[in-house]
Amino acid sequence: MRYREIPGTGIRVSELGFGAEPLATGWWGDHGDDEAVGLLHAARDRGVTLFDTADRDGSGRVEQVLGRAFAARRDRVVISTRVGYAWDGAEPRRAGRPMPQDFRPHAIRAAVEASATRLGGVIDICELHHPTRRALADDALLRVMDDLVTEGTVRTFGACIPGGGRPGDGRRLIRQRRFPVLDVEMGILGHHPGAEMAGLAHAAGSCVIAREAHSHGLLEGKYSTETTFPPGDPRAHLTREWLVPGLCRVRALAFLHDAGRPWSLGQAAILWALSRPGVASVVTAIHGEEQLDEFVRAPGLPPLTAEDLARIEGLIDSGFDPDGDAVPDPGEPVTAAA
Repeated sequence: MRYREIPGTGIRVSELGFGAEPLATGWWGDHGDDEAVGLLHAARDRGVTLFDTADRDGSGRVEQVLGRAFAARRDRVVISTRVGYAWDGAEPRRAGRPMPQDFRPHAIRAAVEASATRLGGVIDICELHHPTRRALADDALLRVMDDLVTEGTVRTFGACIPGGGRPGDGRRLIRQRRFPVLDVEMGILGHHPGAEMAGLAHAAGSCVIAREAHSHGLLEGKYSTETTFPPGDPRAHLTREWLVPGLCRVRALAFLHDAGRPWSLGQAAILWALSRPGVASVVTAIHGEEQLDEFVRAPGLPPLTAEDLARIEGLIDSGFDPDGDAVPDPGEPVTAAA
């Protein structure tokens, strides 16, 4: 495992970050707390130091599991969590209705302090979760954030920018140099604002943490055109209009794991994100030992070649040549393993 620094903070993070949301959401089967702690320990033993969650994940359960897992090793890990959604005590959400947010200064202070309690100590990176423009312009909120750092509750603040929306907010924050790290979507299957933000952040002396490198699991080689997700699964909103073109794009990337290549497609996706200037770490959802073993090896593998990177950029720029690849036969899986 290799490590990179978040500029100006003294915080070093592993190039692969452990996305802990699946420990409480049941994406790939429910994890009991003992099983979850075992998986977290296995990741740390393999060199992973960055563990990522949000206070709303499992209604605080993931933070509690992280606090339990690393109570005796807190100085050996970097925990990033997000606050800003008013999930505690809120009415159950209806399908399609977003969760309410609350960025009032006193609400953010209360949320941060509650997260710190669940985590059992200081929060290394506390991100505002999809902050509104009004929140980002609120001097009173910024003062509370500064106070929380001065008090030792938080080491540094960041901002999580929503995927596919308001890229101007990220550019503005980079120019203002308010946050040393932004959390952005960045995937090999197509353009995201994160790829641009990473370069801008690098030029400005900050950085990004990249998420969604595997596009909701699409690059793990287990989906077919007939894949469906049960009600309540966080991926249930993914439609065939997303799935079928996505599988075609996966097929277009098959050259990355041809015979003799050292990577699986999932590993190549991590290496692609790490090749972008300004990326400190790639956080990907981890849901089992087999996947952990695959992804944790990625940073130590040979980097993608210049020819590979140029070919990927050509595919992205062309929209993966949507008229060039046939839709996979119904039910045909697209293998992403090496």
